[in-house]
Amino acid sequence: MTDEQKLVIIPEKSPDYKVVFADGGYTWVNSNSGTITFFNDTFVPDVSPDGSLNIKSIKRVFTIEVRMTRDMYQKVIAWMSGQFKILEEFEAKEKKDKE
Repeated sequence: MTDEQKLVIIPEKSPDYKVVFADGGYTWVNSNSGTITFFNDTFVPDVSPDGSLNIKSIKRVFTIEVRMTRDMYQKVIAWMSGQFKILEEFEAKEKKDKE
């Protein structure tokens, strides 16, 4: 692609765009696609008179499932791993600078 043929990307949030927090997620991949399903856990603690905590059940609410091509799934994994590596290197340098 030459300078004259640069692709212009116009970012725009969907009308139903929202931010969700995730306690965890499940992921799987097959020969054609990859999927990540995120969830939140909630529970009602039962506190005994002696102060001990007893949790009888956890409600796991699945908030969003993202499906993508196998190629995109691989790229997301690589990008996230790269971001984490950059963060770890930054934190290690920061720690070293403080010593």
